[in-house]
Amino acid sequence: MSDLLPPSATQQERALASVTERIEQLPVIYRQLWNPDQCPVEFLPYLAWAFSVDDWNDDWPEHIKRQSLKDALYQHRIKGSLKAVENAIARFGTTANITEWWQQTPKGLPHTFSVDLSAQDNERQLPVLEIGTGHDEWVFCSEPIPVQTSRVYRIRFKVRQTVDSPGTDKVYAGVATLDKAFRNISGGAGTYRYCAVSGHELTVAGWQVFDGEITGTGDDHHEFRPGTAYIRPMFIVNYRDGTGTAQVAELECWDLFENKQLIPNPRFENGKQGWSRSHAGETVPDNAPGTIKTAAFRPDADLQDDIINAIKQAKPLRSDFTFNVGTVHTAPFDLQSQLSITVLHRGTWE
Repeated sequence: MSDLLPPSATQQERALASVTERIEQLPVIYRQLWNPDQCPVEFLPYLAWAFSVDDWNDDWPEHIKRQSLKDALYQHRIKGSLKAVENAIARFGTTANITEWWQQTPKGLPHTFSVDLSAQDNERQLPVLEIGTGHDEWVFCSEPIPVQTSRVYRIRFKVRQTVDSPGTDKVYAGVATLDKAFRNISGGAGTYRYCAVSGHELTVAGWQVFDGEITGTGDDHHEFRPGTAYIRPMFIVNYRDGTGTAQVAELECWDLFENKQLIPNPRFENGKQGWSRSHAGETVPDNAPGTIKTAAFRPDADLQDDIINAIKQAKPLRSDFTFNVGTVHTAPFDLQSQLSITVLHRGTWE
């Protein structure tokens, strides 16, 4: 590149040309970025935007995200047809029986169709921490995590109640704050920073996700205590002395500046490793209460929402939805359910 410059080129112009030449030699993986099978997982949301994918959820498993990308062009071609609805449901790992109004006995409401499906095949078993000790339990990340209070951090907590108690079962999630000497600044109960959830009463109603941010210093639950150098993400279940049973699927702590998750074992893939019952500021053994069990990956409520959104995109007309959800049969490490959706789309199939 520098050979093309005139003899009068300045030293700065020649240096700029040299830098540009080196930049042009860096490999740019255009083909991989535009390939749904080869695109790095962190860039899949941008590829979904480029492909005009109608329905997208960052919580989907990677294989569903890639399949949605591969199906995008075809789905746009057949949008508005019966096949579009069938394909939209099939990508969630299950099959459906779609019956139009004129096929029903007796005939249904004109211009409607029903969708009957089973959520069982879509479910995947993942580890959870189940706590039902008959009283409230406080669980902390064992290893202190260094923080910069000028940055923004997000705590994400996923929990559900599987057995109610006669009293109240409240949940909290946030951080304990430590100084440079790893001493707990928070003191006693009620002084931790419950930035994700504070005192929410849980009942048996499926998985619930709570998240919240914390930054700066001050006296609010969304601010670090002055002098904070480290944190220990934490949660409380069955407060106060509740006798119910709770299952915790994850507790994450994100540094939003670096877009990095900081907890070593946020979803209990390694059992209780890294989780402690202790209230103190020092590092302690992995002695968290409860037992590690497995639970269905996708709760019924989430599956309903995803399928409804998929049908809306496949049949983009004004729609009303009514639901008939069958009995949920529980067994050790298994969840079976039946879901029936009736859709009034005010139109005819194309």
